[in-house]
Amino acid sequence: MTSAAPLKTRDRILAASLQLFNTQGERQVTTNHLAAAMGMSPGNLYYHFKNKDAIIIELFTRYAERMAAALTFPDVHPLTQADKANLFERVLTSLWDFRFLHRDMTHLLENAQLSTQYRAFSLQVLAQLRELYRAQIAAGMIEADDSDIDTLAITIWITATNWVNFLHTTGLFIDDSLAGKAISDTSTGDITEAMLRRGILHVICLEAPYLRGEAKAGLAALRAHYGTVLANDD
Repeated sequence: MTSAAPLKTRDRILAASLQLFNTQGERQVTTNHLAAAMGMSPGNLYYHFKNKDAIIIELFTRYAERMAAALTFPDVHPLTQADKANLFERVLTSLWDFRFLHRDMTHLLENAQLSTQYRAFSLQVLAQLRELYRAQIAAGMIEADDSDIDTLAITIWITATNWVNFLHTTGLFIDDSLAGKAISDTSTGDITEAMLRRGILHVICLEAPYLRGEAKAGLAALRAHYGTVLANDD
C-alpha cells in the first residue's frame, strides 16, 4: 500500500498554527512561537508566510471553503431529515476545527483584508441558509414565509458564530476547575467539542415552531441526540 505523501512545509505551518491558535488563543501565539513549534527558524517561516496575518487569512479561506461545502445539500432528491442531521454535523465540525476564528473575530477583523473577506463570507452563508430553508419548505419539512426565513437565517448565524464567545464570557458549562479564573487567563483550549455541540440544540429549538411533517416527527429524536450530550457533559 502506498503511504500518504508528506505535507508540504506550507501546509505543516498552517496545521501547526491552527492547533496553537485553537488551544492557546491567536493573540497569545507569535511567529516566533510558531517557528519554535515547527522546529524551524523564523526566517524559514517568513519564506512561506510574510507575517502572522497572512497565516490567519489563509486559515480563514480554508474555513470559508469548508463551511460553504458543509452548507451544500443534495439536489438529486428532496431534502430529508437525515440530510439535515448530516448538515448539522458538518457545520459543527467546521466550527470546531477552526474555533479560534469566531472567538477572536472582533480582534481579527481589525485586518482590513480579512474584514472584507468575512463580510462577503457572511453574506454567502446567509444566502445558503435561505436556500436551505426554501428546500425544506419544498420538501414539506417547514412552514415559513420569507420574513421567517430571513429571521431564522440571521438568528442561527448569530448563534453559531457567537457561541464560543458566549461560553467564555459567561463561564456557562465551563468545567468547575476553571471557576474563578479570569477570562483572559483561559484559552480556547478549555472549550470542548461537547460544549460546542450545545449550540446545535439551541438552533434546533429556534427552528422547532416552523417544523412540519418528517422534520416535526424527527424533532424529539434530534433533540434527544444533542440532549444526551448535555446530560453526559454535566
